[in-house]
Parts: sequence; C-alpha cells; structure tokens
Amino acid sequence: MRKPQGYLVGTSLDGLVSEADTFTCSHCQKIVIVKPMCDPADIGGRCGMCDSLICQNCVGHECIPWEEKMKQLEASYEARRSYGLI
Repeated sequence: MRKPQGYLVGTSLDGLVSEADTFTCSHCQKIVIVKPMCDPADIGGRCGMCDSLICQNCVGHECIPWEEKMKQLEASYEARRSYGLI
C-alpha cells in the first residue's frame, strides 16, 4: 500500500517475525492485512459515500460508518432507558 493506516508485526512460537501493512474498515472496524502486490479488489475497496477503505464483507452494503452506528446504538439505549426498560 502506498499509504497504509497501520502496521502489523507478529511473532510465531518458532520465533519467526512477520510484518504487514494494514487498514481498518470504516464500516465494521475489521483490521484487514494488505498483502504485497495484491489486487485492491481482493482486500475490499473504497466506499463512494464516505470515501474510506472498507473490507470485502462491507462492499456492496449500505454506507453506515462506525461512528454513526455507535450514535444510533447510544440513542436506542437512551430511549429504552427513558421508558424504564433498562
């Protein structure tokens, strides 16, 4: 990747060290490992609505960024709490 969002360094039980570029899906927060010289379509894509990198699972689905999902969950919680359900 030209501009990776993250970098992964892993060590196996054998002592072998592996390194890879990563990015975080803006819709589901999944961390995706980017293999060198891979086709961009194999790792996901870019959302046309929020212009962020997304994983393969989120390609073709509705654009609801993670922060928006959290706001919806918090509003739902507050509504249930105000009704005395929680």
